[in-house]
Amino acid sequence: MKKVKTFKLSLMMCLTLLFVSTFSSNVSVYAATDLTVDLSSVIGPVTHAAAGSLYGVDVSHPDNGFILPLRAKSYANPAMSGPDNHRLEGDGVPVAQRLANTGSKVTLRLADMNPNWYDFPGLTSWYNKITSLINEVQTLGLTNIYGYEVWNEPENNSWHGKFVGNLDNSNSYVDFFVNVPTTKSYTMTIGYANGSGANSTHNLCYNGLPCTSVTYPPTEGWGIFNTVSANVNLTAGNNIIRLAKGTGSAELDYIDIPGAAQTRYEAENGTINQGVIKNNGFSSSNDTDNLTFNEMFSLTYTKIKQLDPSAKVIGPSYASFFQTGMRNFLSYQKAHNTLPDIVSWHQLLGQNFTNDYNTYRALETSLGISPRLISINEYSGGAWFSDEGKPGVTAPLIAKFERLKIDTAMQSLWNGTGTLGSLLTNTNQRNGGWWFYKWYGDMSGNMVSVTPPNVNSMTALDGFANVDSDRKYASVLFGGVTDGTVNAVIKNFPSFFGGNGSKVHVRVESTPWVNRDTAVNTTTTILEGDYTIASNQINVSISGLNNSYGYRIYITPFGQATNVYEAEHAAVNHAIISNSSNASGGKYVSNLDYSDSYVDFYVKVATTKTYTMTIRYANGTGANSTHNLCYNGGACSTVTYPATAGWGQFSTVNVSVNLTAGDNIIRLAKGTTYAELDSITIN
Repeated sequence: MKKVKTFKLSLMMCLTLLFVSTFSSNVSVYAATDLTVDLSSVIGPVTHAAAGSLYGVDVSHPDNGFILPLRAKSYANPAMSGPDNHRLEGDGVPVAQRLANTGSKVTLRLADMNPNWYDFPGLTSWYNKITSLINEVQTLGLTNIYGYEVWNEPENNSWHGKFVGNLDNSNSYVDFFVNVPTTKSYTMTIGYANGSGANSTHNLCYNGLPCTSVTYPPTEGWGIFNTVSANVNLTAGNNIIRLAKGTGSAELDYIDIPGAAQTRYEAENGTINQGVIKNNGFSSSNDTDNLTFNEMFSLTYTKIKQLDPSAKVIGPSYASFFQTGMRNFLSYQKAHNTLPDIVSWHQLLGQNFTNDYNTYRALETSLGISPRLISINEYSGGAWFSDEGKPGVTAPLIAKFERLKIDTAMQSLWNGTGTLGSLLTNTNQRNGGWWFYKWYGDMSGNMVSVTPPNVNSMTALDGFANVDSDRKYASVLFGGVTDGTVNAVIKNFPSFFGGNGSKVHVRVESTPWVNRDTAVNTTTTILEGDYTIASNQINVSISGLNNSYGYRIYITPFGQATNVYEAEHAAVNHAIISNSSNASGGKYVSNLDYSDSYVDFYVKVATTKTYTMTIRYANGTGANSTHNLCYNGGACSTVTYPATAGWGQFSTVNVSVNLTAGDNIIRLAKGTTYAELDSITIN
């Protein structure tokens, strides 16, 4: 328990009581772990970059009421789904149609057009599928396609290449049987890998001529291929070309001989002596239409840009940041002018993301490549399934994605489609993770700098924060492993909070986590009070923290009303946010004209009791109109709105609502005729 000048407070997370007191910012004892928030150090606009999920939204589920509050920048879905595709559900085009009015975009994963993990259909069929997909997107006029993710985890053998390795014995060789139409000299390209770090050689022998030596410079590693060329004098008809062990070691993928009966001859299809055929995501084979992954990506990039020059192409989508593979991939694509618009990889193994990010940016610089947008298209903690959606695990991840300006990040899928990653239970209820992501969705204005105790740790305390000068508030979300205590140092307050000596109001909330299938109906306020700014900062000392929970610090100017909820900041379904100087805050919700039009207000109260809710509305019909009022899963009632002076001309009505301590969800939905909503006030 920490001591402050005014009182002692034990903040055990199991408490459901609301403590309201007045604090001084000058505490006598600080928590062991500091988290520093600089409200003046702007990272960039709030985009909710990491709120999306892989296959988290399906065509019909979850309900929009679960989706809208998250305000995710993008979700990721299969480009096509069905019995002949990798996924049975989640078809990205209708999902994009569904999300078009929510502000969220959709990444279309092209590899999912194929069956299994993944059976490449051949280049012609692949092109046909891509053409059909992009034509559909264009015909529908979809403008919320984030990009086309070409493949997924190629290095994990989802790209079914093969090569010949272990050519390490004195009698190791591969014989290629090559038919050419004309006797002449041909240029032969050899696809090889040499991970030794030094030059190696093979002996090149054909048609009984004296053998020569082929030198293989080092590649990025074993199983990561490059090419060298050699001239061969072939005779019309059949020829046998042997590549045999020389000095050192090398692996063989293929030989290319333009002008031969077939251009590419796969090593695994030759006669192999003292070598081993291996599967590999960087090589080619008959199963990949004799294309390497790099070649396929380059050709696909070109095809997409032909069909839609404005489309964003995403890749390589490795299962983790893979420096040697990434260098090989980027070098090839740069040479062919097919660099992806957005570079992607997964964050699933607990690896040091900050280090990986810095390594990647240095790699771009070393290769002379301009900085690409980055998408972490699957992320979770190192425990994968059990970590997915857990606030104490995802908080440090999101913090790093925001700090480093990652463009998008999607929660991984170890649960069913349509569960927003793992934010919904198996009975389609909100769990503790959903509430943490809802807080993330509440953020507006600008993201600002947060400095954790260890910027490199993927599990220790970390957080992310925002400031909105228009709405006049700041918030800090945090979580991770601590000793149970945190001292949040919040400094450099914007002028709307006042200066030194001014008070600010602080509310600290927690959202629990037991597991993904434990429903959570409300978050808990664990500390609330007023702090005095001194030396342009306050210190919020919090104890009793749980490493699996998520936390929010919400800060408003002293005396600012916290019981007014603007409609434009609520979850708005099938309606429009409009501007008007008559509206409080300058905006309101109009066009609530459809059977599925509604506004969900998330209202927090201290006590279970009956409250008076004042609804500020406009009704320009000239007659009474109604909305359906529903809250907390109870039966709906009717609110009647007398006519006002016109549309965008507001008046108020009062209704009674029975709210429970904690979070309440109040829905105002279309009833008879029409009405517009400006705000609600809870008294």
